[in-house]
Amino acid sequence: MARQGGSVGEITQAGGSIAGAAPTPAASPHQVAVEINEQMYSPAFGNIAVPDSRGCCSGFTSSVTKVVFILHLLAFIALTIFLGVQASSHQNPTYKPFANFIPLASSVIISIIVGCFWVILAVVNPPKAIKTSLWAAPFLALACDVVILLVGNGAALGIGVLIVVVAIAMSLYSCWATGPRLQHATAVLATSLRAAHLPPTASCLVVFVILAAFGYMSFWTVAISCIAAAEGHFMDFKMAYVAALLVSMAWTMQVLRYFVYVAVAKLAHTRLVYGVRMPGGAVEAFCGTITGPSFGDICMGAVAVPVIAAVRSLARAINAVTEGNDEFCQGCCLAVSDKLMGRVNRWGFVHVGVRGKAFCVASRDVWSLFILRGISKLVDSDLTGSFCFLSAVTGGALASLVAGSWALAMDKNHKELALPVAIYAFLVGYYMCRMIIAWPQACVAAYHVAYAENPQNPHLGTLILDHLHELQALAAD
Repeated sequence: MARQGGSVGEITQAGGSIAGAAPTPAASPHQVAVEINEQMYSPAFGNIAVPDSRGCCSGFTSSVTKVVFILHLLAFIALTIFLGVQASSHQNPTYKPFANFIPLASSVIISIIVGCFWVILAVVNPPKAIKTSLWAAPFLALACDVVILLVGNGAALGIGVLIVVVAIAMSLYSCWATGPRLQHATAVLATSLRAAHLPPTASCLVVFVILAAFGYMSFWTVAISCIAAAEGHFMDFKMAYVAALLVSMAWTMQVLRYFVYVAVAKLAHTRLVYGVRMPGGAVEAFCGTITGPSFGDICMGAVAVPVIAAVRSLARAINAVTEGNDEFCQGCCLAVSDKLMGRVNRWGFVHVGVRGKAFCVASRDVWSLFILRGISKLVDSDLTGSFCFLSAVTGGALASLVAGSWALAMDKNHKELALPVAIYAFLVGYYMCRMIIAWPQACVAAYHVAYAENPQNPHLGTLILDHLHELQALAAD
């Protein structure tokens, strides 16, 4: 990106100070943010210049991704119609809708209720919301495991053992996530939601997105139920149909999640940085996000971010199990995951919405700012991300518990059919809650980015700085 002005001064990582060749008057808080933006591509900062804000991810890439996503939705609708025709003309005589479709449909409604509950609790009482998620997730996971084990076949046993392992891991994480980390997470969540001060119209527009997700999930449950209801020659490819529907659900719900994330982050960032509401309000934020070039970046990031997050979580888990003694994990896995985090991360979505940057450029710029301010580790270990994940797990487990129990009670002669119902219900509940809970997560991300852009911003307070000092004191002890 072409930059104007004189010679670039030295940028220090620890304090984030900018030293020029000649003494200058003290900069105002908003001038500091401009100076940081001007020097974001300094060689001393470890970056290289790019020709424009779209960078390596050009508008063409964004447009192609958007077109692919729209074509995928059309293919999903065509597949749903095809499966519906097959189920109507070649119905499986053993199929029972009250043991298959109705439980899945109920999981959609349950997940919306649970997701809204977590958002309301996070706004009203952030400390209780985070603490509840830490312990409710493993408890409900084990309750869901009981239903799955009642199926009584080998596949159910294998999945049941896996759930027990995951529940134990979540319980251990809940024990670890205490002390200063938990206190800081609750403070950041409360402060960011209060300081963002989103307008009431934002809630209404989020409700419209929830209705859109409900409509998609309704079609999805019809399609997945038709696979069980249909038989015939074309149903020899059931596994391919199921795989296609699962991929479609994952991508669509992640796109809706990050659509809410970007739109809310635009509103929150404007309020946090300038202390005023965004011109045009929530309607402009949401409409601009869905009609502008940023929607293509959202479609692309919705694929990349979950993959990178999974790789990073796996690397951390291996490192924790080996206690840092595995040279391969230390030298390769963690190094690669750290490199990827600097190129693809969810905080980049803030600059996608606010600055109109391409996703990979925005991710790199935001992470570089975190490193510059010395808060990259603090942001990466923030518990609000875990709160959103565990809240979604809670919603998925509750939906699976209800749907699985319903399927077992309605068809006791074919218990094995309850296993896929329980799995599908968990995925429905997880993705629906993940999308709804993106609202508070976006406010926290906007808070972190606003601080990295200008630590002297009077609208942010000293919360992050105080926590940095606290962590440094604990490290010294």
